[in-house]
Amino acid sequence: MNAHARGRNRQRWIWSGCAFLLCALASAPVWSVCPKLLMTAGLNIHKQTNPQQAAYWGQTVGVQGFMINYVATDWQTDVGTDPDSGIWKLLRRFQSIYSQHGVTDNFIKIGLYRGHDWHDAGQTAKATRNLAHAAALARYAGLKGLALDLEPYKPTWGGSAGGPELAKLVESEGRRMGQAMHDAYPGMTLIVLPDVLRETEHEKKASSDWAGTHHGGYQLSVAFVRGLLSVPWSHVVIGTEFTYSAHAERIVPYMREAAERYRNVVTPHGELKSTFGVAPGLWPLGPTARDKSARFSPAEFRQRLQVAFDASNQYVWIYGSGSAWQKDGPFGPVPGPVATSFRQFLDVIHQVRASCAAPRSPGTHGTPQDTK
Repeated sequence: MNAHARGRNRQRWIWSGCAFLLCALASAPVWSVCPKLLMTAGLNIHKQTNPQQAAYWGQTVGVQGFMINYVATDWQTDVGTDPDSGIWKLLRRFQSIYSQHGVTDNFIKIGLYRGHDWHDAGQTAKATRNLAHAAALARYAGLKGLALDLEPYKPTWGGSAGGPELAKLVESEGRRMGQAMHDAYPGMTLIVLPDVLRETEHEKKASSDWAGTHHGGYQLSVAFVRGLLSVPWSHVVIGTEFTYSAHAERIVPYMREAAERYRNVVTPHGELKSTFGVAPGLWPLGPTARDKSARFSPAEFRQRLQVAFDASNQYVWIYGSGSAWQKDGPFGPVPGPVATSFRQFLDVIHQVRASCAAPRSPGTHGTPQDTK
């Protein structure tokens, strides 16, 4: 069976097994028959830009892309515009080396490690410039785009960053930031994580002091995302974190609920653009940065990864805590043994990827029910 036929079979299963999700995403372009597997964390580009590391990640582990840290770390980091600068040359070399080993879909990951003050117009203007420079760098280096981590590690969406009275301003600035990135890299894919609309719902249901103990909470993130996603992106992917520890049967409902939230809140007429997608995140190894043990069994990982692959036509991603995926990785403990079942986790990745790519007869594709 050729790739087009496999794609049609796969789409038929998703329509029957995940009807609502595909109603939201039905017109999304199919990038490939199978989703690409990304990883965030676990990699230090400054120490691991060489063929040996590229072969390890692409062939031994089997990932197909990274959300790369330590390039444009946060909104305050300016990578500049000089192709002869160290970071521009490094990232281009990284993409060239890693893509030869199948690690093709890479993104600059930008976090909120220093927060943001929406009262300060000058600070916002600099952040907009810095995000545009990061997008230009991603384009120059041959990356797919940017991954914006909107978790507030310091106040950004509430508390000292600003209250609900700034919602219109934040939406406008979100649109301005998005347009600046889009202008710098019109064809880029934008990944947004986590699902901030879900986080906002959780905040509303939590105790009254929840935002105060979580760096101001997520309240203004709704306005920001509404503005950000009003830009005509080529592709937008929402990376879900509530799937990190979800049992297999809960992954598709979480994706479905995320699509519904964005349809109702972000888009003006209750319709998602054809460029929108949801990518489930999994966290199988490394409960903490200094603990490489498994968070769940290889069998459970297989169930969850299979369902995630079946339900996504764009990306599935793994949170690679510390150096949990590498014995002698750049993060602690170094050196340190990986989980005793590590080989089995690697086998799962290769088997699920191979299963997705293999020719199938009608009706033989797995479903969430099949994997319980």
